[in-house]
Amino acid sequence: MVVLVLVQPPVNRLTVALMAALTRAWQEVAADPTITAVILRGEGRCFSAGAAMAEAGQTALGTLCRRIEEFPRPVFAALHGQVLGAGLSLAMAAHYRIAHAATVFDLPDVGLGLLPGAGATQRLPRLVGAEAALRLMLTGAAMTAPEAQAVGLVDRVVAEHLGEAALAMAQEALPPRPTAGVALRDAARFQAVVAAARLADRGNPLPAPARIIDCVEAAGLLPFEMGLALEATAFEDLAASAASQGLRHAYLAERRALQVPVEAAGHPLPGLASLGVLGADDPATDLVLQAITAGLRVTLCDPDRARLTDALARIAAGQDLAVAAGQISEDTRDADWARLSSSLAPESLSGLDLVLAGQGTDTTMLDPGLPNAVIGAAQSGAGLTVPEVRGGLAELSIGAGSSIEVILRLSALGRQLDWRVVAVGPGGPVELGLRLALEAAEAHLTRVGHAPDTVAASLAAYGMGPPARHLPPMPRGGLVLVQTCLAALAAEGARMLGDGRARRPCEIDAVALLSGLMPRWQGGPMFYADQRGPLVLRADLQKLEGEVFAVAPLLDDLIAEGQKFADLDGF
Repeated sequence: MVVLVLVQPPVNRLTVALMAALTRAWQEVAADPTITAVILRGEGRCFSAGAAMAEAGQTALGTLCRRIEEFPRPVFAALHGQVLGAGLSLAMAAHYRIAHAATVFDLPDVGLGLLPGAGATQRLPRLVGAEAALRLMLTGAAMTAPEAQAVGLVDRVVAEHLGEAALAMAQEALPPRPTAGVALRDAARFQAVVAAARLADRGNPLPAPARIIDCVEAAGLLPFEMGLALEATAFEDLAASAASQGLRHAYLAERRALQVPVEAAGHPLPGLASLGVLGADDPATDLVLQAITAGLRVTLCDPDRARLTDALARIAAGQDLAVAAGQISEDTRDADWARLSSSLAPESLSGLDLVLAGQGTDTTMLDPGLPNAVIGAAQSGAGLTVPEVRGGLAELSIGAGSSIEVILRLSALGRQLDWRVVAVGPGGPVELGLRLALEAAEAHLTRVGHAPDTVAASLAAYGMGPPARHLPPMPRGGLVLVQTCLAALAAEGARMLGDGRARRPCEIDAVALLSGLMPRWQGGPMFYADQRGPLVLRADLQKLEGEVFAVAPLLDDLIAEGQKFADLDGF
């Protein structure tokens, strides 16, 4: 018996180097006839969190999976932590799977406009049936170890001592069990589930779900090798598709934009226990409600008694709505309310971990030694836009005079409130600048003779209308109208980069996507600018009249230097 261990900290990504090492190790195992069984496990906190996106090639992994599957002696995968994407593809090639009870399984490829490769679309339906396979692959939702055992993805689940349990299982003299040879449980049911999935996907603007359904159907109809060939072709087609390119850019842009600001890099984020809010406007009351729900002690201060009273009433009404919706209990509401105090005197804010002041509020009343920032579009120093709900987009405005301590505390607040915080420059917010540019472009189109309904329908068909799984058809000539609006967004993005309101193109794209201004698969306005090409974009803008279409000097600079906006991101 031999144990092969994946060692690629921190999450055992299946990089090119790790795949090469695993392939060499497997060749040695295959050449040794004395080995009676093989256990494959991961070192550290998980089995494998999948392949690095930049190294997402499927050929090497697919070849290795076939070698593992065809091994004449039993192969066991001992799974713990995360088993994601390519990591799950690798695990399914083993003959048996044993998992720790806390293991999580996920195939998130559809979120990148791709399908799970290396044979996953052919092995998974054979193991769990069409319904569970499609649920995993089409939704990207995670599955727990008990759920995986219930559907047949995992053979055994253990609460502790996974390594010892895997060794014991490998000593049971179980025969090899290639997944490729597993028979379908109910062929008629299998095809009915596939047909229902295809019907539900009708009208979806994204190509990946339909190709996943095709591959699952092939698993029920075609020999295994033919199914693998279909999967490989579908993967290549999807990887080259505009939707996948947009989604992959969106993933990278959001990941980069949501990192702790570079000014705070290397510094631990403090834990906040108390928060002061000066000024009882609507953003302030949204902030207070979210903060007390997250367990913070909050002092809301406003010298205007009537305004303070109205704000407290709005906060109480928000709590009552949460109780009525079943989101919190009455006891929780009362405990949250108990963490809120109010005051007419700014002196009451002394000694708190962080103080935020509403835009336009007189902050001279505050103790200058307090760590404080402004809610709204700060022109200098540090400012913060407050989302209406927890988990929403918050823009952290960082100016030349911003205190590192305040940046750290604002970042910590965002994390504690589950906000998606994007660091931007002063003078924003970026979202507001983009929305105003879009409105100006729509107004321009109306002035030159296009019906507002046609403009709105064109944007909706592109995915820039109300959220919808199935988009309406594009009106005749509508794509030109959409391109006019996208040109305005890209031009405004270039101006924001030039004047410092935005610091990197990825932040503009992330704001556009996280705010719902553009659909994820379109990648964002700066991604559009690069896809269109800076020189072509400049020509588009020169054909249009109005300040919103003005060519920013930065665009000319990029053209002169032979660069794209992505070159400014560094990834």
